[in-house]
Amino acid sequence: MAFYLHIDMDSFYVSVERVLDPSLEGKPVMVGGGSGRGVVTSASYEARQYGVRSAMPGFQARRLCPDGIFVPGRLKVYSEFSRKVFDLLRSFSPDVRAFSIDEGLVNLTGTERLMGHPIRTADEIIGRIRQELGLPSSGGLATHPTLAKIAATKVKPRGLLYVPPGSEERFVGPLDVSVIPGVGPKTHRELLDRGIATVAQLLAHPRLGPRYLNLDRPADSGHAHEHSIGSETTMSKALTDVAEMERVLGGLVEEVAARLRRQGGRARRVTLKLRYSDFKTITRSRTLRTPTCFDVDILKVARDLLARNLAPDRAVRLLGVSTSRITTEGWQDSIFDYRERASMDQLYKGIDRLRHKYGEGTVTLGAGKNRPH
Repeated sequence: MAFYLHIDMDSFYVSVERVLDPSLEGKPVMVGGGSGRGVVTSASYEARQYGVRSAMPGFQARRLCPDGIFVPGRLKVYSEFSRKVFDLLRSFSPDVRAFSIDEGLVNLTGTERLMGHPIRTADEIIGRIRQELGLPSSGGLATHPTLAKIAATKVKPRGLLYVPPGSEERFVGPLDVSVIPGVGPKTHRELLDRGIATVAQLLAHPRLGPRYLNLDRPADSGHAHEHSIGSETTMSKALTDVAEMERVLGGLVEEVAARLRRQGGRARRVTLKLRYSDFKTITRSRTLRTPTCFDVDILKVARDLLARNLAPDRAVRLLGVSTSRITTEGWQDSIFDYRERASMDQLYKGIDRLRHKYGEGTVTLGAGKNRPH
């Protein structure tokens, strides 16, 4: 029997700030947006009670929550805490997928003989994240990864929900189709137009059901993953200088590529996300000839996408980089490409060891360089 635990960190950036400054505990805290011109990247549940949400303009958040505490974001610090979380997860299972800086999937299949029933293991994982790192999290445990994610979302914050084998359709059937990952606002409207409002109605559809949620097909942790691995950051001050934007991209790429390598994956697609000061957002993607997990390859594509799509004389408030079409299979290349990539693989293993031992900023990418230094 397969078991998957989806871990979702609760208000991750805020939680990290509270670990570093316990005086923030229990108070309405918002990361980002303090200048009024930026946007909130994370809001505590105390702030959410006032209507504050992530991606909300800072001036609006301040109006809704005038006594709220604004703190600037620190992506490098959050990345280091994220690394510690995923290191802990890997102590329970070698099969861990990082979906984002604060969200991942642990395959607990086959761990029963060593650690007991997966529900006990799931409870221990959440407890250790809290005890050892001081961070609250929520978890969903199910026989299917998508159901595990839905379950984790339903019990936030600080909850753990187990969907026992045989109860999968009873659990998910009554829920709105919008809970399914990949069903965004546009798809949601299209499904509603077809008379499909609940997951049960979707599962009953002979063509659309298997497309969005196939509970009959065993989940495979194997060779190809449809999820993406990405990171984004909202600047406290909008950027107009391209060199500064490229430096931000360098930091984002380091985090994304390191997570790719930790899960043994290589990505065939790179996506750049841009948000301007007027909150207009664009995304641009490129498919690679050869899948990669190397910082320099991903950064080269991200920089080129930035150069080709950046509107002149417009200030950028948010930058994001993500990778998708991820595979754990090898690649086929010429012997010369193979030798170069094998050498790069060894180089980055050394870089990862240095970063793990001495911190994320130990070895960095120069924005104007094509090789690590």
